[in-house]
Amino acid sequence: MLTGRIVVLRPMCLADLGFFAELGNVTRVRSHVVGWDWPVSPDAQRDWYERACRDWRSRRLTVADPVSDEPVGVTGLWEVDWHNLSALTAIKLMPGLAPPGAGSDAIKLTMAWSFYEVGLRRLHSTILDFNAASLGAYVRKCGWRIEGREREAVFRRGGWHDLLKVAALRGDFDGLADSAEYVERVCGSPPVPAWPGADGGTRERRLSPANS
Repeated sequence: MLTGRIVVLRPMCLADLGFFAELGNVTRVRSHVVGWDWPVSPDAQRDWYERACRDWRSRRLTVADPVSDEPVGVTGLWEVDWHNLSALTAIKLMPGLAPPGAGSDAIKLTMAWSFYEVGLRRLHSTILDFNAASLGAYVRKCGWRIEGREREAVFRRGGWHDLLKVAALRGDFDGLADSAEYVERVCGSPPVPAWPGADGGTRERRLSPANS
């Protein structure tokens, strides 16, 4: 379990499936996510869950209330590329249920986990051009950068919209004022300065009980 300031991220479980089906059918959520599908039936969620558990290139996480453990959203890593150390990530939150700040809190937790626990070096995603909330959370609050634009790539609300490609490197995350806090929340110890590697580059090491 990853504990942030506002929410926790934990592995999804069967008890969450009813919430996921409801989340997938909320009009506001459906109109803002990039992917499209038919309305979700509760029965189909079990098959979706079983397929997700077997997919070694993805790991979905439930965004939950830290006190009640009730789900308020979903995030995770998809299409993990272990050769290039990158992955797709995204977040969906239930309108009116997720508390203010839950989005950026969950994004920073995911970034700290991905970069300092999983060992990735790059995260990427896509955001619809009218999704101001996601752009604000990823780009303005969490250090992500817009890397490109696919013009009129997605059909929503009866019209065509641009799709923005966004990404973050570990260095982008490290540049955030509260990055060390989130690394400590995920790993249990703060990051330590990089030190020269044998190849003349730099590597980052983490304090252990023996050298702290």
